[in-house]
Amino acid sequence: MDGDVKKAGDVAVVLLLEETLEASNINEFKDKMEPVLEENTKVVCDMNRVRFIDSTGCSLFLSFLKRLQKKEGGLKICCPTAPVKNLFTMMGFDRLFGIYKTREEAIGAFK
Repeated sequence: MDGDVKKAGDVAVVLLLEETLEASNINEFKDKMEPVLEENTKVVCDMNRVRFIDSTGCSLFLSFLKRLQKKEGGLKICCPTAPVKNLFTMMGFDRLFGIYKTREEAIGAFK
């Protein structure tokens, strides 16, 4: 899975470049996120290109959140496409992660 990681102060911002996050590419995404989760406590995932997430992808985001919370950090989601936002809202992820329209709002939510 392609992605780009930038820092905004003490927040790591991950731009997901793939259109799907599913069983076929989940291990690549997990490997890409490993150093981000090791080195940071606050992470924002910019999902403006992701059009589909399956249950494997959803459970991976939950595991990321739990891992960051153990370090007293968190995970925020920003710029979701309509299908991703609808899925995350239906599953209650909006209450767990916080879903924001912009990167700036998601980063600001950590302050």
